[in-house]
Amino acid sequence: MQRDLTTFPLSQNARFKLLSSGFFIKEDLNGFKPNELATETGMTVQEALDVLDTVFPASSKLESDLASCSALDVLKDEKSSSSITTFCKSLDSLLNGGIPPKKITELCGCPGAGKTQMCLQLCVNVQIPKSLGGIDGEAFFIDTEGSFVSQRLVQIANSCIQECKGKSQDSDVNDFTIEKVLKGIYYYHCKTYTEVIAQVNLLHQFLEEHKKVALIVIDSIAFHFRYGFDGSYSLRARLLNGIVQTLVKVASDYKVAVVLTNQMTTKIHEDGSSNLIPALGESWGHACSIRCILSWDEEKRQAHLFKSPSMADGKATYTITKNGIRDV
Repeated sequence: MQRDLTTFPLSQNARFKLLSSGFFIKEDLNGFKPNELATETGMTVQEALDVLDTVFPASSKLESDLASCSALDVLKDEKSSSSITTFCKSLDSLLNGGIPPKKITELCGCPGAGKTQMCLQLCVNVQIPKSLGGIDGEAFFIDTEGSFVSQRLVQIANSCIQECKGKSQDSDVNDFTIEKVLKGIYYYHCKTYTEVIAQVNLLHQFLEEHKKVALIVIDSIAFHFRYGFDGSYSLRARLLNGIVQTLVKVASDYKVAVVLTNQMTTKIHEDGSSNLIPALGESWGHACSIRCILSWDEEKRQAHLFKSPSMADGKATYTITKNGIRDV
């Protein structure tokens, strides 16, 4: 569990400066040197050093309880882990089987590209029975934009259920019902960025209580972070960095897939030209393991795999029907 900085024996002045600068939990201070922390918070270097010594005692720094394993163990673990299908074969192929567990996948795109539709499809598909090659898991949907539509979810779920039952009559497939699917999707609407941070910090506790959850969705990560920081982009970057560090640990510790959606913004170049890029800045671009940019025009929808640790850049076409995400 993460520890709140207010629980440490810090001076009132140091505590105030930390909280005012966006440092809330112990993990927010990871990797900071005294001079860097002093610059960020307005403390003296000595005050910053005292804070770091209190939060990270020398004895704990020397402890090493890291469990090592061989590359072969990692390979076997990756092969035994099931990805979540998107129901679009070309997109699954682009992603080497679908949305992978233990990694953060970012879906970027303009309004209407299908980001939320993709997330709803994944929340249903993660519950496909194991007899059909699924995970038989559950999902947690964190909604920041208010774009979660339960009626649309029912449409996608009904289609998935019918397709599964057409392939098998096993008992677990017969138990795959609309009621089971809806009960297997946990939902929370975050109205501010502080609520997003709170929900992310509580994920360890949530996953301990809901062992079947195999997918976490935040739709979208950018919504509450694009405005309201009055030019304090270092604070925004620090808060987002804390979120992604927590998500990386959650994904690894509980072997869950994490999917974030992101909006697009216009970048103006010195020569006056412009182009669309994912929001939240260049530093955020390094945060997620996989980045996929969704686009569409009157003729087709396209997914561009822009970043992946194992797959080359590529493109796949998809369509959105009344049944959900499908091949063209």
